[in-house]
Amino acid sequence: MDIKGNFSDFTELSSIGLTRGNVARIENGRGTLLRVETGSVWVTQDRSTKDTVLQAGESFSIERDGTTVLSALGARFALVSFEPSIPVAPTRAERFWNFWAGLYAMPSRNAMEGL
Repeated sequence: MDIKGNFSDFTELSSIGLTRGNVARIENGRGTLLRVETGSVWVTQDRSTKDTVLQAGESFSIERDGTTVLSALGARFALVSFEPSIPVAPTRAERFWNFWAGLYAMPSRNAMEGL
């Protein structure tokens, strides 16, 4: 299962089931809390040197944008629930892009009426 784009759009998916041998890839899920309801899950994040193994009842917050991969371990099935992400500060690159994009944005109609 792949969850792509802005992961916060998918928070209505409150949980996913993982079967052994299959993975779920989450794109740009920074700030999302994963909670393992049943089974155990292996979690790895793009550009991270550490992997995390979670047992039933444990949780993990996705620390970075990019790809996060979840895989069931041991048992044949694992159930993972998601809690909506908390707002996170934009990265330096996002702030830079927003600044430059703002320079070329069309002025609003209200601003033009004041001229």
